[in-house]
Amino acid sequence: MGRFRSRASFSLVELTVSMGILTILLGIIFPAVNIIVERSQRAKAARNLRIIALAHAHFINDFGRAIRYKDVCEMKGSAPTDCDVNSFAAVLAKYGYIKDVSVWAWDFDYLVKNYKQSQGSLPTRICNTDNNRVDSSFAGQQSGGNFPLSVVCCLVQSSNFDYPQLLNSKIPCAISRGLGGNGLWRKKSNGNLGGIWDDKGGLIAFFDGHVEWYGNVKKIFKEYETTNEAAILCATLPHYHDASDGNYTDSCFLSWQGSGDHSGVHN
Repeated sequence: MGRFRSRASFSLVELTVSMGILTILLGIIFPAVNIIVERSQRAKAARNLRIIALAHAHFINDFGRAIRYKDVCEMKGSAPTDCDVNSFAAVLAKYGYIKDVSVWAWDFDYLVKNYKQSQGSLPTRICNTDNNRVDSSFAGQQSGGNFPLSVVCCLVQSSNFDYPQLLNSKIPCAISRGLGGNGLWRKKSNGNLGGIWDDKGGLIAFFDGHVEWYGNVKKIFKEYETTNEAAILCATLPHYHDASDGNYTDSCFLSWQGSGDHSGVHN
């Protein structure tokens, strides 16, 4: 009878072929997984931005005006130049519109991840109900704190403005962090000003409640009530100057770094 030998291991050729096939499969699977993860992140971020847009709309319906510099500065107890989006969030929390920190700080945001690694956990409240001020643990960088938000929000400063018209308009009201004054999203290497999805793009929510993804915003938006191309996103907001309002006149976007202005989305 013939003698059979069992093979207890792969030959070098078989092992090489197997590794080659595995490498090809991983090369196919990993990009697909990354695409799925990024789409999931965008969907989650879009829901959060929509929540913020709707909360601001509820504020406008209830008070007959938008959130202003004076409101956010009262939450901070400081000058307008120190006001940031953390104080804006505190206004909405004060009146019960949004109390969930995760709406403002997204778990896939690299700044939020860095914060959790260094601090261990996120703040549990936005507004300190004892004094109606932004909670110290939630305060932004210019508040003496270091809690970053994933969102930039607009302030529309106007005492004589048709706010129902605003709520039906395609005017930006909130965006994901990282849009530069040149209309491009910043790389993560820009640190605290970097885009959440690097320079690939970001999300913009509008007062009518819808949210869109933009690779960039160059040559897309017009200045408010003109046909001129908006060089910066701030120019899309309605502007109104009233001497009786003192410093609280300029429409702008607020970041967690401090007050917004007309030089760009961020200072």
